[in-house]
Amino acid sequence: MQARAICSRLLRLLRGGALEGTVLSAFDHAVNVDTPVGLVSLLTEARCLQPYSAVIGGVPAFAGIAPGDRAHLTERAVAVGGAGIALDGAAETDLSVAHAFARGPAATVTTTGHRPIPDPAPLLLALAPGGDECGLSTLVTGGEPNVYAAFLEPRLPRLFDAVEAGDAAQAGEAAARIAGCGVGLTPSSDDLLTGYMAMLHALSAVGVLGDVAPVTQAIAASAAQCTNRISGAFLLQSGAGYVSADVLDLLQLLCSGADERLVYGAASRVASFGSTSGSDILTGIVLAIIHHDGGKNSGQTGNQKECLL
Repeated sequence: MQARAICSRLLRLLRGGALEGTVLSAFDHAVNVDTPVGLVSLLTEARCLQPYSAVIGGVPAFAGIAPGDRAHLTERAVAVGGAGIALDGAAETDLSVAHAFARGPAATVTTTGHRPIPDPAPLLLALAPGGDECGLSTLVTGGEPNVYAAFLEPRLPRLFDAVEAGDAAQAGEAAARIAGCGVGLTPSSDDLLTGYMAMLHALSAVGVLGDVAPVTQAIAASAAQCTNRISGAFLLQSGAGYVSADVLDLLQLLCSGADERLVYGAASRVASFGSTSGSDILTGIVLAIIHHDGGKNSGQTGNQKECLL
């Protein structure tokens, strides 16, 4: 097997020395390996590149790999469950928000010299208007909240206030009361926090916000202690400013003043991930935009909930 793409942060780690790990979970399109430096994911081409991951070409589904299997990872290859995966020649991709914005197109600047807050309207269009049974999209689209959204709704303002004040300790405490809520491998509230932190990093990268790293790292560290190992790994990556390739593409389009149709297409790709994971990530992104816009954007969508603003 041959890797087609690899996260540059993972490759830098492997260049510093081999890693030993144990398969934590194995699915058709993803194998998650627990290592001393965090979770490493091997993905088929049905999945986009994630932080600390490699996408393997020509593999419709993983077979013969099971939880508990040992894994040996070097900069040149991965050996896991009797299978060998070559890493030589894989396209190296930096999934850092800061790096992407430093290299990508500059954000639009208004005639007054201010950078406008991204418009969440295309994201809201990509979310199911009525929400769904387990996801959290009704927090931004309106509609009757499910039990998870109803539980989280009164807990979110404390997080927003702490982030606005730059209070890392309070933000961490608020995140601990939010994390781990929902069903699935990555509970909905964790996906929401992942999207929320990703958007904070994007707003910081384009100068709308100052340095958000102390706050997002506190959020991630606290939340990761209140959820499962896999979900916690994604939270820690987002807190450090690393996100999936699809989310990174969306953030760049959002903050560069791109055509709404392009933003909608990117948002739809994110929304399609998993059962509700993608839509919950989008919900977190929208909440970050609204929170740092004082609600000005909410007038563009008639069914926008105002209680969280």
